[in-house]
Amino acid sequence: MAERILLEEGTRALATERAAALLREGSIVLLPTEGVYGYHALSGSAGVARLEALKPRDSGKGWIALVARPADAFRWARSIPASALALMHAHWPGPLTLVLEGGPSVPVPLLGPGGTVALRCPGSDFLRGVLLATGGLVISTSANPPGQGAPSKPPGPGAEPQGVSLVVDAGHLTGSPSTVVQALGEQITVLREGAIRLRGSALDAPPGGP
Repeated sequence: MAERILLEEGTRALATERAAALLREGSIVLLPTEGVYGYHALSGSAGVARLEALKPRDSGKGWIALVARPADAFRWARSIPASALALMHAHWPGPLTLVLEGGPSVPVPLLGPGGTVALRCPGSDFLRGVLLATGGLVISTSANPPGQGAPSKPPGPGAEPQGVSLVVDAGHLTGSPSTVVQALGEQITVLREGAIRLRGSALDAPPGGP
């Protein structure tokens, strides 16, 4: 059975410390994001293979990687076009995933079709704290079997999948995943609708997301 921590003001520091420590050890942790619960593993650790076994991916499909600060995107993207910068300034931190041209330092498991990388600076203060304490790129994927909806609440005690070392319970979330937008050159393509909706050049969600 996985370790469980109920996320409250008095447990935030403990939850952050435990999640970061387990990620560095190569474990999988189940954490709340802005709107859904997700499995998380530290890139470059043994947790990546464990995550691939827990939630298999199609060949050539990369993972979403979380960064602690918006400026960290410049380390991993080969270039960030003006269109993507405008979205970052408006909605990071927040539930917006940007698919950009990957730079040379991006780990191979994170590369998507055409050498792209999917990055998000999450709107959750808790999750950004975990990223800062971990000190690396953290893979995030919704905690559901392929083809099923993303969960808005964590599994009950003992119901988490085998291989998950920690569950951080923040209660019921909105159920809205991040919006995924591909920004290559000045071409913007919405790959998945989510908490932020893109209509033409207008965004109809407030900065920072929910």
